[in-house]
Amino acid sequence: MTAIVTNLIGSTTQAPAATFDVVHPGTGQRVHAVQRSTASDLFAAVDATAAALPGWRDTPLRERQAVFSRAAALLKDADSGWAQRLISANVSETSCGDWWATEQVGAVPHFLEALVNAAPDALKEDSVDFHGSTYKISREPYGVCLAIAAWNAVALLTARAVVTPLLAGNTVVLKSSEQVPRSQALWGELLRAAGLPAGALNVVHVATEDAGALTPALVADPRVRHVNFTGSTRVGAIIASLAGQHLKPTLMELGGKAPVLILPDADIDVAANHIIFGAFMNAGQVCMSSERVLVPESKYDALVAALQKAWEGVRGPPRALFTRASAARVRSLVQDATEKGAADILASARAEGEGAHVHPLILGPVDPGMRLHAEESFGPVCVLVRIPDASEDAMIDEMVRIANASEYGLSASVWGRDLVRAEAVARRIEAGAVHINSPTPADAPLVPHGGWKSSGWGRFNGAEGLRGFTQTRSIEVPGKAAEAMPLQVFGL
Repeated sequence: MTAIVTNLIGSTTQAPAATFDVVHPGTGQRVHAVQRSTASDLFAAVDATAAALPGWRDTPLRERQAVFSRAAALLKDADSGWAQRLISANVSETSCGDWWATEQVGAVPHFLEALVNAAPDALKEDSVDFHGSTYKISREPYGVCLAIAAWNAVALLTARAVVTPLLAGNTVVLKSSEQVPRSQALWGELLRAAGLPAGALNVVHVATEDAGALTPALVADPRVRHVNFTGSTRVGAIIASLAGQHLKPTLMELGGKAPVLILPDADIDVAANHIIFGAFMNAGQVCMSSERVLVPESKYDALVAALQKAWEGVRGPPRALFTRASAARVRSLVQDATEKGAADILASARAEGEGAHVHPLILGPVDPGMRLHAEESFGPVCVLVRIPDASEDAMIDEMVRIANASEYGLSASVWGRDLVRAEAVARRIEAGAVHINSPTPADAPLVPHGGWKSSGWGRFNGAEGLRGFTQTRSIEVPGKAAEAMPLQVFGL
């Protein structure tokens, strides 16, 4: 029998009073049982995290850095078994393929090393001289942080959600995703194996039916001073509202509807290859997925042909999404578009996916009357939007207008051979990241990552990410002995 996935609280383990099941979305088979946390379990987790705070906060930065350097080394050491454990857990709990799970775990050590190297400069004390005094400005951890990371890129998202605040001197409660509790619990075990003190990171599992009551309790706990969340815009709005009620700062990395702008001088064949990669990686279940392609009408047929040619060598069976409900929603979006005139340009006829399965689709042309024009699909679906032929400047203006009309602003890409013009266009896009002649799903470890508008606020990665998990304190040190204040100016 598969072992029950239990909470990781302090240095003790207790038998769970109740459990819930993780079910594989593709097969419908039970993967394992998971501890169903109670309110008292969450209180105990925050209690342990708060108790560990003074010791971890006061640990010299070089010693905190060493913990995460050792974690990176464990992941790179095949003999340690840690990378394979994370990969196997990810594949067992979700519908992702071996490639996606392996790529994530392979990228994590580079992220950890980049964060460790950025820490000394990001967290160093600064000073300002003013009116004869020196103001020493330090960056101090918030304290206990609540982390909630999504399932869809579990290795990377969990690493940044817990390691960033920990390296900055905070302690962390990780509320796992109901889809990947084992994958996320392993992070607590890995970091402890690397030398993180027991209690500095505690992991709790909450059943879906309990989340509506227990997650607000976690956010409301007065010992929790910061919340970071990666997930849907809908849920992010709820959590941000809860945090706002208690005046707690948040970092929100939410949904997206990434546009791809095909400028008149774009290399269509190369762009097509990148569009397919950006749209279908992990079955489109990436917040930065390429969701809509804006192309001049005169280039539309050439792009369709290039997409069909690029797809010919990789076409495969439908992919399982993370829930049957998600797949049903994607199919409803596709049905709406096709009923209103859009066509699947990759296949003229094929059976519709069933259950949690959805075929990779590129639909076109799509117009504002179709839901897929604006709604995030979070599935393997990309749409083509024709831009009426006009002068090049007019077409580019229209592409920028449509790209920015979205409520989202996480990622985008611009394609064109004239790099000066492409960069000028990129600077007009309302998004946290714009990639020139590259796919929209990209997240460099030292580059600030996050969204505009309904895609969230705050940043992960590098110095910017570390500073976001600190608050400043200034101490005025006078340059000379204090003198009496002229109280008579107040009429005293």
